[in-house]
Amino acid sequence: MSRVSGLAACDWDALVRLDERISAVGRSRQQLEQRVTTACTYSATEHNVPVAWRDEEGEVVAFCIVHFDQQDTVNGVGNAYFSTLMALPVASMLKQLLCSCVEYINNTGLLPGQVTELVGPLHSSFLVERGLRTFESDFNVFSLPSNSPELTDAFIEAGCEKAKDLIEIVFQPPAEGYQQHDLEEKLTRRLTGIQFHRYGQDELVAKSQALADCYNRAWQRNWGFSPSSAEQFEVAARNIKDMSALIAEQDGEILGFTMFAPAMNEQGLYGRAFFTGVAPEYQKKGLSVVLTLKLSAIALHQIGRSKISLSWMLEDNVMVLRTMRHLTRDGICTERAYRIFRYTASVE
Repeated sequence: MSRVSGLAACDWDALVRLDERISAVGRSRQQLEQRVTTACTYSATEHNVPVAWRDEEGEVVAFCIVHFDQQDTVNGVGNAYFSTLMALPVASMLKQLLCSCVEYINNTGLLPGQVTELVGPLHSSFLVERGLRTFESDFNVFSLPSNSPELTDAFIEAGCEKAKDLIEIVFQPPAEGYQQHDLEEKLTRRLTGIQFHRYGQDELVAKSQALADCYNRAWQRNWGFSPSSAEQFEVAARNIKDMSALIAEQDGEILGFTMFAPAMNEQGLYGRAFFTGVAPEYQKKGLSVVLTLKLSAIALHQIGRSKISLSWMLEDNVMVLRTMRHLTRDGICTERAYRIFRYTASVE
């Protein structure tokens, strides 16, 4: 068995074969190339290196991109992490991959000290998926991981520890429909002078810098945060099919927003609310609640979605989780966790 790093690790035919063995959704060679390119292009770290692990037959059995920098580019994570993981759910192979990533970083001599930990899967950009599914379900929401829970189990068996869980709430309203009109109207009246507009993709491209500014102000103190750029918001607006956003504005300034994209899978129509941000001075005034309620009503009644995915939220963001649980208490509500791990290399 051996490590392959750099461009040599991007054996696309081998990666397609690996993806066919592990993915619940299936990706073409072009999609895999785009996935790897995006993870490198929009990384905030200086060094971004693909790493693959081959078995005795020379077949790729594990792959990731390792990111490292002299500076900490992601809040609370340290200066080394990995993303874009594709791997068989075998603990020994995962351990070899992660160990070889740490060895590679240290052998480069590009960092002032020795790296002993890797955190992941995660990325500095919201364009790249984070975490691993801890549950079994065929309800696959775009841009969230689609791995089997066996891979999560293999990480634990390989000696990795949980760094953080990202929580998704999948909500299906009761048979009688949306139940929060009164609360929505009450909170909206309190937010005097704020206007709510739903914008399509072209309008979001035009507002990409203002959206990035609001997003960065909203999340700058949170674990896992890394500043986003107008370019990343523009990429999302142009490439996520039928994406729209509900934006709260006052005197031309964006105070809060929530993105939304409709989709369909084998379980029917659903929608995902994501890329959310509320200016710090409005985070305890009910603005995030109003955005969620208004967007939910639009998704359920105007767009005709039967389920809504609200994601993702940090497991220790108690205030946000409590609010979302309260808002989705009627109907059928399912919480799902996407886990980010911490690998600590053995000290010899």
